[in-house]
Amino acid sequence: MILQIVSIGPGDPLFLNKKTADTLRTSGFLVLRTGGHPLAAWLAEQSVSFCTMDDLYDTADDFELLSGAIARKLWEYAAEYDHTVYAVSDAMTDYTVDAVFAACPANSRIEMVPGFSFSDYYLPACRAFFSTSDIRICSASSFTASGYDPSRPLLITELNDEITAGEIKRCISASIRDEETVLFLDKDAVPHPIPLFELDRQNHYDHLSAVAAGSFPYESRSRKTLEDLMQIMDRLRSPEGCPWDRAQTHGSLKPYVVEEAWEVVDSIQENDPVHLKEELGDLLFQIVFHTSIGRAFDEFTMEDVLETICQKMIRRHPHVFSKNGGSGENFSPESWDLIKQAEKGRKSYVETLKDVSTALPSLRYTEKILRKLEQVPGISNPSTEDILSSIQQVAAEMKDVSVEKEERLLGKLLFLCVQFSHSLNIDSEILLHQTAGRIVEACRNIEAKGINLTDHPKPLTFNDLGVY
Repeated sequence: MILQIVSIGPGDPLFLNKKTADTLRTSGFLVLRTGGHPLAAWLAEQSVSFCTMDDLYDTADDFELLSGAIARKLWEYAAEYDHTVYAVSDAMTDYTVDAVFAACPANSRIEMVPGFSFSDYYLPACRAFFSTSDIRICSASSFTASGYDPSRPLLITELNDEITAGEIKRCISASIRDEETVLFLDKDAVPHPIPLFELDRQNHYDHLSAVAAGSFPYESRSRKTLEDLMQIMDRLRSPEGCPWDRAQTHGSLKPYVVEEAWEVVDSIQENDPVHLKEELGDLLFQIVFHTSIGRAFDEFTMEDVLETICQKMIRRHPHVFSKNGGSGENFSPESWDLIKQAEKGRKSYVETLKDVSTALPSLRYTEKILRKLEQVPGISNPSTEDILSSIQQVAAEMKDVSVEKEERLLGKLLFLCVQFSHSLNIDSEILLHQTAGRIVEACRNIEAKGINLTDHPKPLTFNDLGVY
């Protein structure tokens, strides 16, 4: 079973090449996406019979449902008639063509007949407006803001109505200023320069309406992308950039990575989304910084970083990404650890302790070790009451002992405190950080009352500061 798809462009028969015209005339069953296309009149004059999908437009609630219905109908026609041909304005950007490919039955194929398309009609008129030939072309129905790269020229076809034009304006204005110039094109293919904010205020719209946007450097845009941040980083580390940034290494940046990560945690604790947004940006900058250094020394690129983490997440979530997954119901922390063991070639639970980085802060390192030990079948996890009893016992022993023994007992006491916190599902690292922060806040409150800490009438105790 074969279905041919052909582009018939804006509707002027003079633009049809011979192969396209012959395909239309000799088709066994010709289907137009819509009878409103200007070429429909010419086909009638040529006594070429055809049907349209116009009746489906009235029954579908959105583009996705409409394209699916069209695809199903087309394959029904292809099964019934020899040499079924589907004619659309631009087969390369038409959203229904995507659905036709997706619904292609087994042992069937689609033949694309080269023809004159919307892009062939509009691009010559606005090519001088574009600074590069790397142009993205799509229909309004398939355009999404998430895929918009403002550094790349853009041509959007089929602005069928004011509502569609308004939606496109909203998507583009998320990245560039409303005052930036774009080109509005209509059936005469004459580009009309207008500010972006006027895109949905034109006098006329139909399937021949289009908009072209040029490329915009990041300095002039209202919103930036990850690619922009990488370009900024490269500029900072270039010979014409910043000497400090150029001199940094993976090793010299270690303190900043830790500092920015804790700033993120701090903003989460503050429940401040604005601050969190800023701190996440600082942390992302550190990632981009290390990636720039890695690329300079031919170690790795941002693409390598993204590929590694994407593959890892897919591999470690078979309950989501495997052929039998998708529900997420089979997930367990134990299965996660088993997958990690297999990845790293660990043969025993104890060997996985080597995976815990010794560069972590001591409390965080201890918590991760405890978490790993919980997965070892041969180790019994103590109850909260048992841990608290051990803390009291060790604390009682810390009297009149040697310095060496006291250090050992103190280390044991610290470990037990972390274990106690872990048994209550409380993050000891954050907990201690918060407690120290309360001391700072208590000192600030005292000074706010006009009392100098150094001149306090009586020495302040930590009990006064709210610790004990």
